Amino acid sequence: MLPKLLSRWLDLGRLEASKGIVLCFLTGFMVRLIPELLAYPYPVGFDTVYYASRMKSGIIWNHWTQFFTSTWLLYAFIIPIYNLSHIDPFLILKIVTPVLYGLNVAGIYFFAKEVLGWNTTKSLMAGCFFSVQLASLRISWDLLRNILGMAILLLALTLTTRISTKRGLACFILLSLLTVFSHELAAVTLLIVVLGSIFWRLTKEQTKMSDKRTFFGVLPALIVFLAGIYFRLFPIPYKIETNVISAKDVNVGNVGVFFLVNYLDVKTSVDYYTSYFDLALNVLTLFCVLYLPYLFLVLKGFFRHRILDFWTCLLTVGSFGCLILPFCALLLWHRWMFMLVYTFTFYAVNGLDKLLKKRNSCSFAVKLKNSERKVKGMLLLTVLLGCVYLATPVLMNTFNVGISSIPYVCRYFSVSPTVPYQDVGAVINAMEWLDKNMEDNSCVILHHAFFFWGSAYLNNSHIIVHFTNNITAALNICFENGFSPIYLVWWNQDIGWYGFTPPDYFSPVENFGRISIFKYMG
Repeated sequence: MLPKLLSRWLDLGRLEASKGIVLCFLTGFMVRLIPELLAYPYPVGFDTVYYASRMKSGIIWNHWTQFFTSTWLLYAFIIPIYNLSHIDPFLILKIVTPVLYGLNVAGIYFFAKEVLGWNTTKSLMAGCFFSVQLASLRISWDLLRNILGMAILLLALTLTTRISTKRGLACFILLSLLTVFSHELAAVTLLIVVLGSIFWRLTKEQTKMSDKRTFFGVLPALIVFLAGIYFRLFPIPYKIETNVISAKDVNVGNVGVFFLVNYLDVKTSVDYYTSYFDLALNVLTLFCVLYLPYLFLVLKGFFRHRILDFWTCLLTVGSFGCLILPFCALLLWHRWMFMLVYTFTFYAVNGLDKLLKKRNSCSFAVKLKNSERKVKGMLLLTVLLGCVYLATPVLMNTFNVGISSIPYVCRYFSVSPTVPYQDVGAVINAMEWLDKNMEDNSCVILHHAFFFWGSAYLNNSHIIVHFTNNITAALNICFENGFSPIYLVWWNQDIGWYGFTPPDYFSPVENFGRISIFKYMG
């Protein structure tokens, strides 16, 4: 009886829009839940540890200006949940992350249905295809603010079709503001797409009343966004009491404006290029890994649509602008490239739909035989790459291989919670030991890989000196402040991560498997 009812409910020929949204949400939720279960009880992804430490801090804003300059919406949800439940923050994130991914998959379906005017089956194909792609899974891995912002952005762009009613306008205003508060790149996308579309109609003298309502609807979000830029360029000085001292040994390649980067000068844990050729090789290799498997479908299904045109142009500039002006390009080119998956999904599904219709109407099936094989191979390879990434917790813990093994792209894929899965328990034990044994005037030097673990598990009374590249700069800070003893957390054997080895003047005092606590001996 139950299978029969389920079969009727999933009848694609009669599937209602609401059922399609629910089905897409459940698909996204279940797909993204797989790595969370495989990694249990440990977290998935590099930045996930940061979100856990942020939950434990209980701070949404340090200063009133951060209402405009920080994207705080995710914290406004997860921090109260943690404060009320006192559940392990990693467990909370194991539920929140699949929910956010499910909202994105449902948003793809909703956008295709309402904005592009696709039928239920085609919209469902878009949602399902999006859910298994490597790029979309990468964004959901640990970029939680990003995935939240894109979920709200999809809903906001969809509501531009319902701007004529007071209710639709009110919802659009609310979602536009929430997009700005959720993530910077989502906010930029919203404003460029909406304002660009209005301006394009204005130049063509084709403006409508809906364009005026859309402009007034996005105006509050624009004002908040511009206020955020103002306070970033002209910050109001304020002091935050913290137990963290930064060695400031990272070169972010800033060229005077916070969102523009000189990629030939930048030196961070992700972006560091020895030459223009090295930068180009990284950009092109990542693009090929993400989209070459189904690029044929994207080109086959490309179509003109006002929203998609501006959206795709922005993502393309963000992704490849660093090759044209490497000394002055949008920051985080790899993040823009990951987000290309949103528009590429619509083009690819449209291309697949064209081929299916052509096959059904063609009397000579042999003509399409080669094309069908090519398409099946593309789809299979795309799904396979997604499945390999979903299995990352098992592959990294068992064989130490995965997507991160592909040359030139490993730095852009967060494969573990800053350390190999087999060392997570040891890192937690090390931080708990430090929390109990550090003295009043002592400090611990933590590499960026261990920094958020320390923020999450060390009491605020313990001083952390944070470094990324230069431990000498961190030691100088310790000497200047008279900290003693000085501790360091690192591996007691070289595993080939992060390119750092503890200097000889640090000696291990406590061992936790492959992780040791070192002490400065002078």
